Amino acid sequence: MVVVFAAALLLAGQGVFDVTHTSALQAAGASKVYDPGQPGPYAVGFTSYVLTDTNRSGGVDFPAGRPIPVSVWYPVDPSTITPSTPSAVYPLDPLYGLVEDAHSSDFEVYGIDPAYQEPPASGARPFPLVIFSPGWGAPVFAHNSIGTRLASHGFVVAVMFHYGDWWWEWEPFDHIALASWNRPRDVSFTLTDLLARNQTPGDVLYGAIRPEQIAASGWSLGGYASMALTGGDDNVCDFFAEDPFLLEWMGPPPPETCTPSVPDPRIKAIVPLDGSNQILKFAELVRVTVPAMGIGEEWEMLALDPDPAWASWQARQHAAFSGRPAYRVDVYNSIHQSFADVCEFGQVLGDLGIWDQAFVDLWLSWFCEGVIPSAEAHRLTTKYMIAFLKTELVREAGYQHILTPGYALTGEPNIEFFITEKRNPPAISEEWPDTFIYFMHQSGSAQAKAEKDPTATLPVHRALPKQ
Repeated sequence: MVVVFAAALLLAGQGVFDVTHTSALQAAGASKVYDPGQPGPYAVGFTSYVLTDTNRSGGVDFPAGRPIPVSVWYPVDPSTITPSTPSAVYPLDPLYGLVEDAHSSDFEVYGIDPAYQEPPASGARPFPLVIFSPGWGAPVFAHNSIGTRLASHGFVVAVMFHYGDWWWEWEPFDHIALASWNRPRDVSFTLTDLLARNQTPGDVLYGAIRPEQIAASGWSLGGYASMALTGGDDNVCDFFAEDPFLLEWMGPPPPETCTPSVPDPRIKAIVPLDGSNQILKFAELVRVTVPAMGIGEEWEMLALDPDPAWASWQARQHAAFSGRPAYRVDVYNSIHQSFADVCEFGQVLGDLGIWDQAFVDLWLSWFCEGVIPSAEAHRLTTKYMIAFLKTELVREAGYQHILTPGYALTGEPNIEFFITEKRNPPAISEEWPDTFIYFMHQSGSAQAKAEKDPTATLPVHRALPKQ
């Protein structure tokens, strides 16, 4: 708690805001431009609950319907936080309750911003909403850094767990096609519930959300969900029915997945993080017409994969998206797991005695050594998310200069920033009907060509290996 008050007093002393006056925070928060690479002006509240979609199956464990655990971070006036305000309680096993809960303080020692359990939302409400889908096999607590940091800058952030992803060994393990089919449906169902809570007096989220300012984001398969929610997927199973690796491992896709996923018009912008765009055909990606920013691995790391089609993974969606602006942010020396709190929660699970230290050490050696430090990857990811969403979703001035190649060249050496790939307007469909042209690096001097829909399939792997 002392850290919170010290930080608040420091900001007040710098003339950013007076934490003793909520009205001052409201006035400043609406106009002041805060560094998106650092914690914002708000304290962060947290709540969690489990929804049930009675129109989809929950299997034998949940006969009432498909369960959807949801965690929500939201802005809070710093003046409401006192020494008696409890630390946020993060459910580690929200469906079965076989693992003890964690607390925000468990994650704060590893650099994650603090959050508090259900204090009242800021008087500056309502706020834009970011609804986030984790990667295949990833829990909600893989994204605490995004929830806390974006909420501190004036966003409500909702992250869900997708039942059937088999994070804990006692959970069911769905076919990847079914996981892909359920993901956008989970997001839309959760969004409907959030908007209902927004209109329910007495709910901690009452009046907290601006319904006209909603963005979808997600990591890995969750990034696919954000694209499908804005461009649609004509036949979810088609990709998985053609992948020999997945067919051998999991068998043919369930018949119910050979149906479309339709866009959700409530979503006005997307930010996929190393998103699984290979599931969608290029022509489906073209139908993404909202502003978009894809953040992911840098070209040279992708090109290390034996399959050359991976090198254009980040560029493929960027070349296809029809919305404007369309940005591509490549993070130097990152890997797929750099876009989740893998290093942090691995240590927390060790501290709580849930994982033994030998496995924690192995885990950290897999994902946290020889690559960009986790804290820096989180800072860059959330910085660019905030700058993009403030500019394109919220329409706040003062962040646009970050969204340029020049800013990255001079201020963020671990970032390569691309605006819409340079091409003639008819090039995507007429001049190069089967390929697209993209830049490998930010300078634009190294240009490459890639297949729109590679014949060598790019299989979807679990975001995290089974522990």
